[in-house]
Amino acid sequence: MKNFTLDQWIEWQCELHSTNMDFNLERIKEVAKRLNVDKTKLKVFTVAGTNGKGSTVALLESILIENNYRVGSYTSPHLLEFNERIKINKKHASTEEICKVFELIEEKRKNITLTFFEFSTLAAFKIFSQKNLDIIILEVGLGGRLDAVNIIDADVSIITSIGVDHTSILGNDLEQIAFEKAGVMRKNKPTIVGYKNIHEAIITHSKNIGSNLSILNDNFFYKIHNKDKWIFSNDEGINYECDMPGIKGAIQINNAASAIQAILSCDDIDIKEKQLNLGLQKAQIYGRFHVVSDSPKIILDIAHNEQSVISLIENLNKYYPRKNYHAVFSVLKDKKINKILELLKGYFKTWHITENENERSLSIKDLKENNFFDSEIMHDYASIDEAYNGALKEIADEDDIVIVFGSSYTVAPILKKYLEKNE
Repeated sequence: MKNFTLDQWIEWQCELHSTNMDFNLERIKEVAKRLNVDKTKLKVFTVAGTNGKGSTVALLESILIENNYRVGSYTSPHLLEFNERIKINKKHASTEEICKVFELIEEKRKNITLTFFEFSTLAAFKIFSQKNLDIIILEVGLGGRLDAVNIIDADVSIITSIGVDHTSILGNDLEQIAFEKAGVMRKNKPTIVGYKNIHEAIITHSKNIGSNLSILNDNFFYKIHNKDKWIFSNDEGINYECDMPGIKGAIQINNAASAIQAILSCDDIDIKEKQLNLGLQKAQIYGRFHVVSDSPKIILDIAHNEQSVISLIENLNKYYPRKNYHAVFSVLKDKKINKILELLKGYFKTWHITENENERSLSIKDLKENNFFDSEIMHDYASIDEAYNGALKEIADEDDIVIVFGSSYTVAPILKKYLEKNE
């Protein structure tokens, strides 16, 4: 018995295995078998993709709960506390039950080392097995084919998008990245593809294993009706008049349509239109075009790669056009920083840059020496709090908006500040 606190467990897990990422599923499969969580009779939705995974999970979860299903969800990373990763009907797992399950995993693993993410994944599986659930929703951490959550077979797989990210692991080639994401597909089971111009690797892999593809704009569709409503339809003749999702952002209708099609593709799950709309309205997730203050206007967004930065720009142009935007920005060093910054040339009135507390953060020295800032108004700071306060000083009137973005680690300290303020 270790009798660790949750923080001590996490610190210890991060040092247990020789690397913090190890894409070899044999170790976790063996420990899962010892824990009796390598299989489940519950309905399983697995969500992969470059961007939109967390929002799609939140939408799925909310719709299903409103239709009286008991739902466990596993997501990553967390923004404020580890417990966010494991939820039962949107409620975070307790610290006590997480620590108790960590003790059990430690007892069962014996001489098998596990990464932090593998420990977390097994904890989620074990906690879910102890609850009276109908459905579990699993968000892939990285890639898909060799991700720890993929040891459990999905009844429905969802691929939200394919973009360039985690290139040191997944590669720069979009077809190779698509192949890795496609690894969550299962034979004779539906796969929902929530983006257009589907990659050849996904089509090929689905044919090879016999997964049934359902593709946005080919098999299911959405159409904006007005500012409050949109229409979902599919090639089976199902139509819903839908409310706008509670999660703000143009891409969220896309994610909501994928979530609805996934539910409709799953045997033995029934939803009603009224409860569907309640689920859409009540869906929430931190840090995705998240307006935490209206006066002054403060927006938090974990946008950290080209695709998500493009979505951020689209949302600002749609919801708050022609305003003075002020950036609070830090980023991890494994991101395509030059490509991200190129998209934002001349877009922000001022930049307030720093580094975050993650060990992988790009140093402020390296960030401020980027040639991009030669033609931008930039101020650098020792911490995110200082950068944020610097940006607030730029606020003159309602035309000024502060956008905190670049990483979940950039957003978290400011989100915490606002949540504590509203307690």
